[in-house]
Amino acid sequence: MQKDYPVQIDLIEPRKEWRNQQQINESFAVHHKISTEIKSFSKAALLGAVFKLKFWQSFFHQFNLRESIRSGAVQAKFTPLMQQYDVICFHYLSTPVLWLHQFVPAGKKIIYSFWGSDLFRNNWLYDHALQSDALKKAHHIIVHSMEMRLIALAKFGWQLEGKISALVSTDIAKALEKYTGNTHAAAAGCLASFKQKHNIPLQDTVIVIGHSAHDIDNHLYIIPQLATLDKEYLDHCTFVLPMTYGIEANYFREIEKALQAQKIKYIILSNFLNEEEMLELRYASEILVRLSKYDAFSLSLCETLAAGNIAIVATWLPYGALRSSGVYYKEVDAFYKLPAMLKKVLQHKKEYQQQCLDNGKKISELYSQQNAIEKLAKIYMS
Repeated sequence: MQKDYPVQIDLIEPRKEWRNQQQINESFAVHHKISTEIKSFSKAALLGAVFKLKFWQSFFHQFNLRESIRSGAVQAKFTPLMQQYDVICFHYLSTPVLWLHQFVPAGKKIIYSFWGSDLFRNNWLYDHALQSDALKKAHHIIVHSMEMRLIALAKFGWQLEGKISALVSTDIAKALEKYTGNTHAAAAGCLASFKQKHNIPLQDTVIVIGHSAHDIDNHLYIIPQLATLDKEYLDHCTFVLPMTYGIEANYFREIEKALQAQKIKYIILSNFLNEEEMLELRYASEILVRLSKYDAFSLSLCETLAAGNIAIVATWLPYGALRSSGVYYKEVDAFYKLPAMLKKVLQHKKEYQQQCLDNGKKISELYSQQNAIEKLAKIYMS
């Protein structure tokens, strides 16, 4: 965006761990890493916190000295930084992110961007009342799809209708270039390499289940269904579960126990995948099963489809844009229907793969036509 419009876009991240620095450097002019944890501040900063307004507001509200000092220290660090910007865009509206809203100076243009879980869930981490109060102050609200827009309006009120735009704030076409530009030989090489690394029999079909270690991927509902697949097909399938982020020890053990109980061939990927390994996984995902509780926009799904592979997704997921663009994939509306669909896909795998060849082009065209960068620029600059 900064190449085509007179704007400077900086990134401020109050995170414990930082993302890929090279990608950040390519996308933003300046990257500010700010910790909100009290242990990250110097003694001088903590002492100075008691002279800040937020210290006293917090103290008389909560009577919690530690949290009040943290509020004062964050105000001293965060508010002057925010003063230099005209527009502040909050991404992923969790309670810790919205807590920072109080430190934004008055008169700034505020934009909020929902990413998925922050809209679809309602608990202490995604507090409805806190989100609703914040949205009242919004200049604009961004969601990833028309389905998400409808959910947001139903959840927070139609008085926000004029403020909400459905667009993906990522250059999808660019992200898919590495898949749409590769040859069939390169794709076959990735599949062979993946099988060799993980000792998967050459004759087996690689079936990937979900994309994370979160329970939103419904692993425990899917795994029992896999075992009911006809034996003649099941014996030639290896199931791969990417669980490289969102790992919770108890849930991870539950999944392992369920897999072992069903006596199926499986591999769990738990270590972080670098870019090359991720590319290989996408090409090796001959069949992807995505029956998640919910989803917003799934780059992993789009990448797998762009790689020419077959996806089986739940009808309840908000992929209307993909459907209307003629992107080829299969759907089921209940978990018990998965084995029959898997059998059908395995029987006609070559035929279905042929129908998937144009998926990358169709997805790229879909998101190119959205003109997301131009629309975002107008929102920021209006």
